[in-house]
Amino acid sequence: MSPAPSSEHLYSTVTRVVAETIAVLLFFAVLVLQTVNILFRYTKIRAPEMWVEDFSKYALIWIFFLMWHLADRGNQHFAVDLLVQRLSPGLRRAIELFRHLAAIAFATVVIVSAVRFIPNVMGYPTQSFQWLPMGVVYFIIPIGLSLVLVERVRMFYQTLKLKP
Repeated sequence: MSPAPSSEHLYSTVTRVVAETIAVLLFFAVLVLQTVNILFRYTKIRAPEMWVEDFSKYALIWIFFLMWHLADRGNQHFAVDLLVQRLSPGLRRAIELFRHLAAIAFATVVIVSAVRFIPNVMGYPTQSFQWLPMGVVYFIIPIGLSLVLVERVRMFYQTLKLKP
């Protein structure tokens, strides 16, 4: 009998599956809608739908914020680490801790700002979808950065536990 998964493992699995599923569905929708719009544009079957551009823009924003924490988790962000690799292990660890603290501070500031900002734009509709408030589009910012915040706190403690 295998041991029960830890809450940390469960959190990682659930957030990965949910974020990847939503991102893939959004990307697939963008791909299909843009393909149809290109077909309309060049075959003159009918005029391209203007709302597809806005949907694509909003979907890509959502995909970015949903996937950010997974890139953090896998340490898959672009980085130039030539200098850092030449440092002593202790200094390298200190820089890594500083990077995590800076990301935690950034995520916290943006989450607080977004939570204050979003109610102000809930009364404004998006350009192509009069029924969709801009606040709904921006709501992914505190969601995505909350995931980043949790991930960076986890990474900070993992780095802190490592021996220099």
